Amino acid sequence: MLLSEVRARPGYSLLVGVGLMASAIVVGVHLENAVTGYLMDLSVFRDAGWAFLHHTPLYTEGFHTNSGFRFIYPPFAAFLFAPLPLLNATLMQVLWTAGLIGLVWWVLKVSLDRMDVRRANVVATAALGVALWLEPIRSNFLFGQINIILMALVVADVLGVIPQRFRGVGIALAAAIKVTPAAFGVLFLLRRDMPSAVRAFGAFLAVAGFAYWLRPESSVYFWTTEAWATDRAGDQDFFRNQALSGLLARLGLEGHAYTAAWLAGVALVVGAALWAAHRFTRAGEHVVALGVIALATLLAAPIAVTHHWAYSVLLVAVALAPRYRSWWPVLLPATLVFLVGPNYLLEDTSTHGWVESAIQQTLGNAQCVTGLAVLVAAVVAARSRRPDVVPAPVGARTAQLQNAPART
Repeated sequence: MLLSEVRARPGYSLLVGVGLMASAIVVGVHLENAVTGYLMDLSVFRDAGWAFLHHTPLYTEGFHTNSGFRFIYPPFAAFLFAPLPLLNATLMQVLWTAGLIGLVWWVLKVSLDRMDVRRANVVATAALGVALWLEPIRSNFLFGQINIILMALVVADVLGVIPQRFRGVGIALAAAIKVTPAAFGVLFLLRRDMPSAVRAFGAFLAVAGFAYWLRPESSVYFWTTEAWATDRAGDQDFFRNQALSGLLARLGLEGHAYTAAWLAGVALVVGAALWAAHRFTRAGEHVVALGVIALATLLAAPIAVTHHWAYSVLLVAVALAPRYRSWWPVLLPATLVFLVGPNYLLEDTSTHGWVESAIQQTLGNAQCVTGLAVLVAAVVAARSRRPDVVPAPVGARTAQLQNAPART
């Protein structure tokens, strides 16, 4: 069947071939960096695993660090990182990188499958190179970050990979590792899937309780102090922070003006995203609903540095779905912005004129502005969705979806 399709569609086979070559090259680049580079954040995770194994402090000045950086994740994450110190550093980096590559491919494959893209395995493999070269994904590999793993847990939960009787557990585990994925539980509420929402909350409490049993003092400190320190990941004006908070801080807003503008912006972003996600959910477009909530979570966060934006992978997936080709005028430029990742232009703002400064700020904040533009476009598109339609089961291919016209 595949051979006959290739013969009938030589242009398709050429695109797939080029994509496969690009994917192989980018995979090689990331693996080479794992062998020769230093994954700084992964080193912090390794330090946390060592501290957990040796019963030393996780958050105070007594934290054993080889990287020079603090550990800012919940104690349950340190428990999961406990095997890392047992591995050779290079082997650890290679295994971590290989695992992340596999998860990016898997997220693409599942997302494409849920949007009824034919031969999702082949398309995901051919598109893997583009997805792996998105700046947020590159940053995850450069630093050895965990956001791709968290995204995979969320995707498994909300796109129906996890069986219904266990649904909610994926989000609970992700939230127990890094708190912020808890926001995706709202998708269960939008679906009126109260059992999964309750299951997610209960599983989170169970995991947090398990971590408390293992490290009671660290758990109390984290959930009463560390978790509420909104600046623990850096200052708002840090050039990699592409949340709304970063944009406002770099525009020079301070004090009450900054707080008022940020709160108003967050309210608008969250309100618009919830409205759009509800309509997409009721229309059975669960991948798009996931992307909208991801955008809101990132834009409204106190800080969201670029490696947090792993959900930009969904731009690639949605752009490849035939039913969303009419969205290309938004999706393709947005994907290009995230491929370039021009935030680095803000690292040094010592320019010598207002024109240079304006250009630098415009380009350097492009990822945040693009996120806002995509959200606005999603809200506009959501207006054509009928909120009274009973949503298709998550993970199911229904005749209604397969025969639906292209979305606009």
